Amino acid sequence: MSANLKPSCYNWASVVQGDTFPAIVFAASGTSADLARVRVTVKDKDGNAKLTLDSNTSGVTLNDTTAGSWNYTVGPVSAADTTSIAAGTHSYDLETTDVGGVVRTHFHGFWEILPQITS
Repeated sequence: MSANLKPSCYNWASVVQGDTFPAIVFAASGTSADLARVRVTVKDKDGNAKLTLDSNTSGVTLNDTTAGSWNYTVGPVSAADTTSIAAGTHSYDLETTDVGGVVRTHFHGFWEILPQITS
């Protein structure tokens, strides 16, 4: 990762409530310490957390934690989870924590949840 502290903007593809959102694999080669944790939080327009994916609990898999070759998978997000999030545009951020305790937000963006028409 570069020394630039501004996170990259990456908008997730829209998903219909009740559909499974596919997994996304991220890789970073410019890291100088081993990876300890990845956390993603999705919030509604009022700033209320609606979904948290965390390598310490569930929703994020750490594939390679070695400095210089981080690789991790976010998701998939289950149909039950997308059903529980109201239709609309939500914000998210993705932060990493290295073994030295350095926390950094690498990505932020938006995720549109479309209303489910069929039931």
